Amino acid sequence: MVHYAEGRPLGDLTLRTLAMPSDANAAGDIFGGWVMAQMDLACGIRAAERAKGRVVTAAVKEMSFAKPMKIGDTLCIYTHVERVGRTSM
Repeated sequence: MVHYAEGRPLGDLTLRTLAMPSDANAAGDIFGGWVMAQMDLACGIRAAERAKGRVVTAAVKEMSFAKPMKIGDTLCIYTHVERVGRTSM
């Protein structure tokens, strides 16, 4: 789910990358696993900054894809820490 504030994504631009042919299937659609890996990297960057140290992704409960990415598309990932607990965020 994307959250917007005044027409812009909520949070800070944490990762911006280009989808390449090696990231796609024969039809030119980018693999969902590649998109998830990029999101994991971006979330890891934001979490490590907040934790001031090493972090790990313990679980991803759900992910839905609104539309397919194609070769040459730019993926921009914005991150924002919603909540911080004692051992998780």
